[in-house]
Amino acid sequence: MTHATATDSTAPRGPGIGRLAGLALAAALGAALAVPAAAAGESGAALAERPLAVRNLSPATLLFGLPRALGAAERPGGTSAALIVEHANNFTSGTGDDARVVFDGSTTAASLALRGALSARVEWGVEVPYVHHSGGFTDGFIDGFHDLFGFPDGGRSAAPRGRLDYRVDYAGEPSIVIGGSGGDLGDVRGWLGWRIADGDRQVVARAMVKAPTGSVDELSGSGGTDVSLWLELVDRRTLSGAGIVATLMGGATALGDGDLARADQRDVVYVGHFGLHWPVTDRLILRGQIDAHSEVIDSDVRQLAHGAVQGTLGGTLALSQRAWLDLGVVEDLTGGSAPDVVFLLTLGVRL
Repeated sequence: MTHATATDSTAPRGPGIGRLAGLALAAALGAALAVPAAAAGESGAALAERPLAVRNLSPATLLFGLPRALGAAERPGGTSAALIVEHANNFTSGTGDDARVVFDGSTTAASLALRGALSARVEWGVEVPYVHHSGGFTDGFIDGFHDLFGFPDGGRSAAPRGRLDYRVDYAGEPSIVIGGSGGDLGDVRGWLGWRIADGDRQVVARAMVKAPTGSVDELSGSGGTDVSLWLELVDRRTLSGAGIVATLMGGATALGDGDLARADQRDVVYVGHFGLHWPVTDRLILRGQIDAHSEVIDSDVRQLAHGAVQGTLGGTLALSQRAWLDLGVVEDLTGGSAPDVVFLLTLGVRL
């Protein structure tokens, strides 16, 4: 293995992908506000069938092929494309008998996702991610947020802002050190879905393969092929009186032989999701959801891909008859095994 050389990441940086994501967010919000209500044709009822595209963006966990909740299957004749931008701020470290981990910096994943229908019941999909690690340009904002509400910051305010220091020392394996901003292709995912039941309680079974197109050295891929199977329910009936759509998902991922802590990877990782989606108008959906997974690596250092629970608040805005915008803020509810906060933006379009 070859590894990135640590450098002084406190020096000024150019506008990395994280800053570009911020500009994209501002542009998308401006476009959304400029769209008249009459132009919105993608109904809130239809958009409510798809949860926000949440995953654990911890530098260790993102390497593995744990599936996102996808919601309702694509309808016949329908094809959609989405740009999913996730920006995570990490400030955590841990030391144990078998590992020492430091994650201080930002990780941004920009993924192109395509979905389409092969038949009345069968769906296909593919997701191609690009993973970029950089200094924490949101450090100041998060410090201010903690100060405003009196939240503990775990020593964040005493650390240099804008620093990138990702280190993984695992027993018997070469160290991974990333101290300079950079990005790489992540692990590509492809899946098939089968609509088992339709109507006001739609059930979809999905199978996904994650290919090892990324690199452990750059913390963009696991080096192994992972296979996932899961079921999803889109329930319009139970909370129909309140106009709320519920989404549930449960399944498992069989891990291939990856290059990070290979001897201590779990054979199977379990995943779950629960979401509530409220179409306030034909243009606007408010969302709250919980996404979780079990332990990925059997280590006494929780930062090294332990189980995690993440909570998300956000919404979706129909921009036009074909386009929509998802925005969300994802919080770590367990401590240390997921990023402090993840900012999520998805810009989607029906083709």
